[in-house]
Amino acid sequence: MSGSASSEDSALLFLNRTEARAVAAFTSELIPSEEGSPGAVEAGVTTYIDRALAGFMRDLQPVYRRGLEALADLAAERFGCSFGEATSAQKRHLIAELDDLGRNEPANFLGQFFRIVREHTIQGFFGDPAYGGNRDTVGWKLVGFPGAQWGYTSEQMQRGVDSRTFPILTVKDLYARIGEAK
Repeated sequence: MSGSASSEDSALLFLNRTEARAVAAFTSELIPSEEGSPGAVEAGVTTYIDRALAGFMRDLQPVYRRGLEALADLAAERFGCSFGEATSAQKRHLIAELDDLGRNEPANFLGQFFRIVREHTIQGFFGDPAYGGNRDTVGWKLVGFPGAQWGYTSEQMQRGVDSRTFPILTVKDLYARIGEAK
């Protein structure tokens, strides 16, 4: 399945390989893979974050560098290994701690970093695949979202209509349709 590709398979634009592995480890704890249900790694969330940091979110580059370094230091201090090498239970423990910091100490840098990565994970999992994430539209399939549509018929707008029966369309699909019309 092409959706199983990871950041290891794609060119990185901002993150280095070590940082990409840490981001993948972090995001895979936020949206884990399960049997029959792809998670953040399969959806290409790390690719989305890397592309976004190289482009429209470039102002967050120092935040990611500092945050990933602080996360690595914290994992080394607590567990004697990198964040990516920590066990899933250890990673979940650190992430829960960062989540608590983000809620209880809004000015805490690692708490802020957690909130930023969580938001970017959601964007990468549910955004249009054109931006590098939501590979094979796994996020949309999970929630039954039909993707980018030109519009809906009155029948499709009726209560009780299952949008999972609509063909899933991406921005690329819509552009292809425009090209076909010419």
